[in-house]
Amino acid sequence: MGPNSDLVAVPVTASNFIDLARSGFFNGLHFHRVIPDFMAQFGCPFSRDPHCKRAGSGGPRDGSFPNLQTGAAERRYNGGNIQDELISKDSNAPGTLAMANCGQPNTGGSQFFINVADNSFLDWFSPGTSKHPVFGKITSGYDVAVRLSKVETQDDVPTKPIQMLAVSIVGKTPS
Repeated sequence: MGPNSDLVAVPVTASNFIDLARSGFFNGLHFHRVIPDFMAQFGCPFSRDPHCKRAGSGGPRDGSFPNLQTGAAERRYNGGNIQDELISKDSNAPGTLAMANCGQPNTGGSQFFINVADNSFLDWFSPGTSKHPVFGKITSGYDVAVRLSKVETQDDVPTKPIQMLAVSIVGKTPS
């Protein structure tokens, strides 16, 4: 994906992520689920406390954010959820970022995962019930994501908390 092609491919999902990052939503959160040779998951507001039993079950506040491609106002609703954006056929390949959900349609919000394996079975256009649209790709530092996915865990939760200090958006994005 090019610098802005992910916005073209899934503008609502990418705009949601960018809006949350620019607001500081992700800063200080912990990775709450990691599975070797599969993925690392992040973005639950309850994970601010790395020992919170609710980590993995939260999302952002309801509200609106700008669609950076069209300029339209988009909504987060019903616990910070956004509409599924099942339009791009980007696969859940190693190094891609995909929207997590709670297994039901239109339940993605702030949680996403970094694929560290070919997880094409999670593609919304593959057979099965998993529907996880890809909205970004790691362009450098993929080895860090792989190492992150291999930390010691108990029930898929890192035994030593891994905190994201800050998420920054760099490069050109539509206003």
